[in-house]
This record gives sequence, structure tokens and C-alpha cells, in this order.
Amino acid sequence: MVLQRAHAWLMAARDGFVALLPLTFLRVLAVLAGSFPLAAYQQAMSRAFGAGWHQHLDHANLAFLGIFGIALCAVTAVQLAYRLPVPAGLGGRQPPLMVAVCAVVNFVVVSAVVNDGAVNFGFGSMLMGLAVGVATSELLHLAERWRLMDLVRLPYDTDASLYHALRLGPPMVLIGLLMFAAAQAWMHLPGLDAHPLGPLVAWAQAREAGVWVLSVAAALINQLLWFVGLHGSMAMDAYASRDLFAPDGAAYAAAMAWRPMFNGFVMLGGSGATLGLLLAIAIGSRDRAQRGIAKLALLPSLFNINDILLYGLPLVLNPVYLLPFLGVPVLLSLLAVGAVQGGWVHMQDPGFVWTTPALLSGWLLTGSWRGVALQVLEIALGTACYLPFVRRADARLRQARARAFESAKREILGGELPASAWHGQSRMIARGLLDDLRAALAGDQLWLAFQPMHDRAGWAIGAEALLRWDHPRHGSVPPALIVRLAEQSGDMLRLGRWVLERACAAKARWNEAGHRGLTMAVNLSPLQLTDPLLARHLQRCLDRYGLDPAEIELEITETLALPDGQAVDGVLGELEATGVRLAIDDFGMGSSSLLYLRRFEVHAIKIDGSLTRDLLDNPTNADIIRTIVMLARARDVQVVAEFVETVQQRRALEAMGCDVFQGWYHSAPLDEARCIDYFSASAERMRDAGVPSQQDMSVELLR
Repeated sequence: MVLQRAHAWLMAARDGFVALLPLTFLRVLAVLAGSFPLAAYQQAMSRAFGAGWHQHLDHANLAFLGIFGIALCAVTAVQLAYRLPVPAGLGGRQPPLMVAVCAVVNFVVVSAVVNDGAVNFGFGSMLMGLAVGVATSELLHLAERWRLMDLVRLPYDTDASLYHALRLGPPMVLIGLLMFAAAQAWMHLPGLDAHPLGPLVAWAQAREAGVWVLSVAAALINQLLWFVGLHGSMAMDAYASRDLFAPDGAAYAAAMAWRPMFNGFVMLGGSGATLGLLLAIAIGSRDRAQRGIAKLALLPSLFNINDILLYGLPLVLNPVYLLPFLGVPVLLSLLAVGAVQGGWVHMQDPGFVWTTPALLSGWLLTGSWRGVALQVLEIALGTACYLPFVRRADARLRQARARAFESAKREILGGELPASAWHGQSRMIARGLLDDLRAALAGDQLWLAFQPMHDRAGWAIGAEALLRWDHPRHGSVPPALIVRLAEQSGDMLRLGRWVLERACAAKARWNEAGHRGLTMAVNLSPLQLTDPLLARHLQRCLDRYGLDPAEIELEITETLALPDGQAVDGVLGELEATGVRLAIDDFGMGSSSLLYLRRFEVHAIKIDGSLTRDLLDNPTNADIIRTIVMLARARDVQVVAEFVETVQQRRALEAMGCDVFQGWYHSAPLDEARCIDYFSASAERMRDAGVPSQQDMSVELLR
């Protein structure tokens, strides 16, 4: 339970960072605009905007950091509220807006205490935002469980916004007081030393290992701070002149870490040495999301600004990348110090800005090609270290995407909810799939498979056309999901016409191969029966491909209830008038099956697959099938059994009186070429057995 709750905190924080990625983009632009390492650019900006133009960008950067903290607080609180169990009672889950308001108020309370009445606009606001956001959401959830939300009694028919605002009043005051007390207690904790790294510095220098130990310590502290969302570089600045690093302007010495070397040879691409990560993604990642973020991050990372990777990939709070995110900078610190201490390179301080790109900074810092070569070696090592973790992240992303797709599929297919009722990621996936479906339909990327149908003697008498879509990211998309999306989006008429056109074209090719006596079954959505031009389109297809109407069977599915009204009855009458055969698909478990049977002339009914699957283990299913067969006999229609997968099923269904059998026992769905080969082999076996030809059989079947 504790681990689950901690995981919920981490996921809420991660989602908060990702949600604020647009703010990160703004900050990256401000930093890059202010510190672009080109003298001509800097001079042009000074002429255009005056000598103090940097200050405005610096203020904007600080404002972005401060806004980031308070925004992170609100977003994290809302994200966690969604992950916590829904409280019982009338109130239920608190509206996101109210949770965010409470979190912002608490952030201001805590920040005012910690910063002597001023709201913190520095790097510490990020960690404060995370902590206050998580605490706010948890305390609101606790207040709901303890019924503190019910201190103000309101009738249930009160305006919803007013209802939640007034209910939140008392617990918000109590939570604010708790936050105030916690902040006061924090400020009075003993041992908050202004120089916590002093003992480490003394220990390292006493052993003449200052540059080794303090460089590694700087890398670890910087990375750990960044990993939890704090601005590690700004934290390092707070200690640069007194604890870890030698004073600004001092020459390289073995007693302390040296900030120019740290910037130029450890933070290659920004915190985490992420130039190596970018190359690893380019080499080893096939995930479009990772590669897309890497492309966005490439330009700023060349200038050692990698906020997009930190928050967008993300690296912050991402356990997959924790080990290399910590380890690569430590490795590069040791390598750089070893190269200097070993005399392979010599450091000089040219006074360059930290945004100077790699390779150029290596040359400026050492005045030699060796500095450039050292940076190339470090980037290569970083790439090699990051590469297996990139592949692991790819695998996790594929698994997460598959889980999200399955969840969305269940939500979209479950029940009769309209598209507006789909939630969160399911809605995004549905919209994305719909866009892809429209593009696939326009680009002729859909295709039809065909599953043969067999009579009681086992001979092939036709096949059902089955819609197929091989999605580039999600693989084979279930036909039911395709139809559901098309029905909800208003694209069903277009999709249905496409299927009918392709099925008739395929049937014409069957006829050319000598299989005119076989039937082509095509699924028809109830929504298509609202199309007044459906029968006309069908007749054009029959005429274009030279088909006899009796060669086509339209199976009306029950994805949606058959609409009432004279218009639909008119379309049904027009379809019957063309001479095609009509069938009811998935008969027996839906609410409209008997209504279908009453409203139009039916040639066949197909038993719902959920009945035939469990036929041998569920006596009730067997009784339902017998009843359907009796009804079919009374109406003089064929009974088709789907999902026939074993010989035992086949024999039981035949004994119950089913006429036609379809399923993997006889054949899996086949592409068109294999289906024609299957029909040819079946026809040859019929001739060898002395069975009448398919054309002769079709005359009997059509009576």
C-alpha cells in the first residue's frame, strides 16, 4: 500500500513536469537568447535594445522558474487527485479547479514562511511545489474520508460550483493552518548548516584528493537535484565560491573542483551530459516520441541547455534513466580530472560563457586539439553508457503504449457510450486513431480478408469479407474498433461504401477464377441503413462488376440499435428489391435481433460467437442455440454458426441443426490470393468426390 501510494506521488510529479513543458520551452528560449555565444549577436542585441537587455531576459528566466514552481504545485495536486481512490459520498472527487486553488494557496502560505514573507522565485520553488502539491491532494483526500467536507450542510441540488466551493472552505482553512505550522517547524529545525559540505571539503583536501572528490560530489549533487526537479546548476552556483568550486577567476588547482572544467568537460549538452543521450536516441531508439523530443532538444543542447530533455523526455523522476543520469557525469568528471592530473591536457580559463558549444569549449579551455579529442571521447562514452537505457526506455514505452491502447479499446468498445463520454488518454487515442483511419481510407491502406464458410458436408460455399487495418504503431486493429470509431465520428457511410465496393470487386475476381457459385457476405452497420443512396450504390457495384444479386449477402450487425422510422424501412425495402440476400449477424445476445427478424425478410441468421464458443461447457448456450434453430426452421432461414474452432463444436452444432459453419476449424481468415487457392482446392476435392459443381450447387442454395 505504501509503495503504491509513493508510486502515485512520483507519477503525479512526472505528469506535472510533462504538462508544464510549454513553460520549459519559453525558459529555454529566454536562456538561449540571453547567452548565445556569438560576439556579433551580443553586440547587435546591445545596439538594438541597449546595454541592459540581458537583465530583462534574466528577470524573465527567474519569473519562469517561480511560475514553474507554483504551476507545478497546482498541476501535481490535480494529477495526484486523479490517481487517488474516489471518495464515497455525495461529493465524490473534488473538481480539479478547486484542488488547484487549494494547492496554490498552500504554496503561497509555505513560501511566505520559508522566505520571510516573500514568495520564492528561485530554484527551491520546484521542490516546494512538488511537496506542497502532493501534501494538498493527500490532505484533501483525508478530509473527504473524515467527512470534514460535510461541515457545511448543503442540499444536493445546489449549483455544482457553489456546492464544491463552500464544502471546500473549512478543510481548506484547516489544511492551510497545517501547512503554516509545518513550514514554521521546518524553519526551526536544528542543524540547518549554511555550509553542509564543509566536512567533505576538509576530508578531501586533507588527503590531497580535493579535485577528485569535489568534482564527483558536484556531479552527484547536481544530478540528484535535477532528478527530483530542482535546478541543480543554480544550486551549484550557491556553493561555487565557498564549498565545492574554486573562486570565480581562480586558476585550476588540485585542491578544489574547477567550474570551467565542470561546465566544459562534464556537463556536455547540459546536466546529465545529454549530448551522449541524444546520440544514443538517434542510434538506438525507434520510438517516435523519444526521437521527436530529441529533435526538439538538439539545438538548445548544442548550447548546453537541455531543459526539454529533462522535462520532456523526461529525465526528471524517470527511474529508467536514473543510473546513467547520475553515472555518466561522474565518469566524465573522473576522466577529465585524470586527463589534467596526468598532464595530458592543461586547463586555462578563457572566460567563455557556459553556453559555448562542445568542441569549441574544449579548444578554448585547453588551447589544444587534445581538449577537443577529450570531449569527443567523453561524448562517445556517454553515448555508449546511455544506449542500453535508451533501448530499455523504448521497450517500456512500447509496453505502456500497448497497455494504453488496450485500455482505450475496452473503453471505446464497452457499452453504448458516445465519443464525448470517453475520458483522458482513451479520448486522445480514439481521436488519433480516427485521424489515422481517415488517412488510411483515403490512402487505400485498409484491406479485406475472407473467411470461408462451409455447408454440412464440409464443402466451401462462400466467405465473409472481414475488414483489416495494419496500423503502423498499434499493429492489427480489431474490426469492431474500426467500425465503432467510424460510427461515432460519422464516417461509417464512407467506410461502408468502401467495403462494399472492394468486396464486389473481389467477388468479380472469384468469378473469373471459376467460383461464381460462391457467396460473398458483407457486414452492414445499422447506420448505413440511414443512407438513402445505399441501395443505389449497391446496384452500381453489382452492375459494374457483373454480379448476380444472389452472389452478395449483406449481414446487418448489431453494433448499434437499428434505427426506427419509415426511412430505414424504405432502405431495407430497396435492398430487398435489388435481389441481394439479407442476414442478421450476432443473433441471440443483442437487444435488437428479434426486431430485425420482424422488420425485413431474412435469408440467414448468424449465431452470436459468444454462444458457440462456450457451447460445450455451458448447457444454457446449447439451449439458446436449439431455440434459435427452431425459430429459423419456422421462418425457413439458414442458421450460420461462427467461431467454430474444434471438431467437437462442429459436431454438436451440426446435431443441433445448424446449416453453415465458419471458423478456424475449417479455415482462418485469408487474404484474397490464398482464399482463391483455398476455393480451388475445395472445388478439386469436390470433383474427385463426384460432388456436383459449385454452379449446380448454387442453384439449389438460392431456392
